[in-house]
Amino acid sequence: MTRGARWRLASALLSISILLTSANAVAGTIPIMAERFPSIPLSQIESLTTIPSLSVLIFVVLSNPIAKRLGNKATVLIGVFIVLIAGLIPTVANSFWLILGSRFLLGAGIGLFNAMAYSLISYYYEGTQRQTMMGYEGSVNSLGNILMFVFSSILIGFGWRQVYLYYLIAIPVFILFWWGAPSDRQEKQPQADQEAATPSVGLGELLKGRLMIYALLVLFSMMIAQTVIVKISGLILTGGYGKIADGSIALAFLGVANMIGGTLYGQIFKLIHQLILPVGLLIAAVALFALARSQSLALTYTLTVVAGLSTSLVGPYLFASSAEIAGKGNETLASSILIVGINIGVFLTPYALSGLSHLIGSDQPAPILIAVSVVLAVIGALTFFMKEPNQQSQ
Repeated sequence: MTRGARWRLASALLSISILLTSANAVAGTIPIMAERFPSIPLSQIESLTTIPSLSVLIFVVLSNPIAKRLGNKATVLIGVFIVLIAGLIPTVANSFWLILGSRFLLGAGIGLFNAMAYSLISYYYEGTQRQTMMGYEGSVNSLGNILMFVFSSILIGFGWRQVYLYYLIAIPVFILFWWGAPSDRQEKQPQADQEAATPSVGLGELLKGRLMIYALLVLFSMMIAQTVIVKISGLILTGGYGKIADGSIALAFLGVANMIGGTLYGQIFKLIHQLILPVGLLIAAVALFALARSQSLALTYTLTVVAGLSTSLVGPYLFASSAEIAGKGNETLASSILIVGINIGVFLTPYALSGLSHLIGSDQPAPILIAVSVVLAVIGALTFFMKEPNQQSQ
């Protein structure tokens, strides 16, 4: 592969990560849409940002068999095209239920390529290159979040319909992926060679082993990340050292730190290898514990950056290692399992926080973050005893 082809491939694979969290792009329109549709309960209007996660879960599971029939490239392009069309429907639709249906369709499109944002990296790269690309994927994902909120905050000034124009970003993603990703339609080969090249591993077999541990780790990591996002503004307010807007600034710092951490991930992995997982978790635990006791904005911003840098090391390692465990040909299935864990973690976070607040006898942000940091430290300590995975084929 020439250098130009390698750049095109890397750009294509990373570009789809910009769309992974795009369902949140319209969160700021909820109050305006509540006025536009006064007969619709607020809870249903708020579901415009959450219903895509339901269809994402469904189509993440379906993406593997669809890709085996159509090919990875075609499946991703179909998914991106669905995101474009479904994302733009609310700009012309007058029926709330049509808008809600378009949001479900949007999640279906994202679900088709969500797992492939990780599995295709594992398919085309190995070893240190795979780890580095996984880190870049995390950076692009964080960059997508930043672009999403910047563009949404600008577009909302023109009206709630205009915010949905953000999904025009799917056009350059479609073109870039079509141009840069090679066709993966397999040429006909002897059946024995096909079976040797892509060993079939069942879902049940994968869930019996180490991959289930990774799915649980990514589930708990997502719950903890969501806890920080939900509680940071309340922490600053109850601490009496800032305003609610300062919480948004802290989250901006968190996003930038995640992007920087993803960029540096490959270099850090070269230095400490599998220790990157416990190190990332334990540093994050210390940062959250100190964050709960912070009494100044400067310290809160600093600790938020530390937490963002450390947690950005966890996801790339888990996704790259899951592909090694599953073996060649099973990367999408392995990534799908972890993405299901992520979405379950997001869904369960409010209920987990409610249970935790009852357990510790407080619903205040600081005690909850301290409890979360202790849980995270225990998980991080346990991962010290995990050995580095080997490829299944080895």
